[in-house]
Amino acid sequence: MTFMSQLEDLEAMIVKGRVPGTARTLVNVEKISALIDEMKGEAPTQMTEAEGVVRQKDAIIKQAELEARRIRAYADEEATTIRQLAEEQSNTLLTTSQEEARKMVQDTEITRVANETAAEIEADAQKRAGKLIDDAENRVNGILNEAETSADQRRKGADNYAREVLFTLEERIADTLGQVRGGIDLLDARPTANVAD
Repeated sequence: MTFMSQLEDLEAMIVKGRVPGTARTLVNVEKISALIDEMKGEAPTQMTEAEGVVRQKDAIIKQAELEARRIRAYADEEATTIRQLAEEQSNTLLTTSQEEARKMVQDTEITRVANETAAEIEADAQKRAGKLIDDAENRVNGILNEAETSADQRRKGADNYAREVLFTLEERIADTLGQVRGGIDLLDARPTANVAD
């Protein structure tokens, strides 16, 4: 029997006991007391459901944090790989340019031209290496930003979901408690007599 159906039964007992032509109500105190006791026993179940929602929210947040860590670890690993490749390409370009410069220097007729060309090649190689490293760092920063944004969105989504569920549950419990309190206040405010069914 659900909490709402118990409240409906309590309301039916009160309405059914109304004395025709008067504002008085005759109710079976034992039945109403038994139903109220049963409802009190149900209240911990509602609390357990709320705790379950909180645990579910914590699990979602923990999963989002683990995912963020995994993405960050992947991004760090990717960044390391990209940096290593950029450095290798840079070193290869520098080595190639130095070898070409040496070969040109060895040629006695064009030593001056070779020196100038070697300097240009080396400057170009350094420029290209710097660009490769800059591109690699930009890609790494993009991956890290995406990972952090994704983790934040998942965390916010989990918080919003848990908040909505808890607000709905709070409203249902508050409404139910208000109805129960109203019924008890109504019973306390009116003189009642025991009636056997």
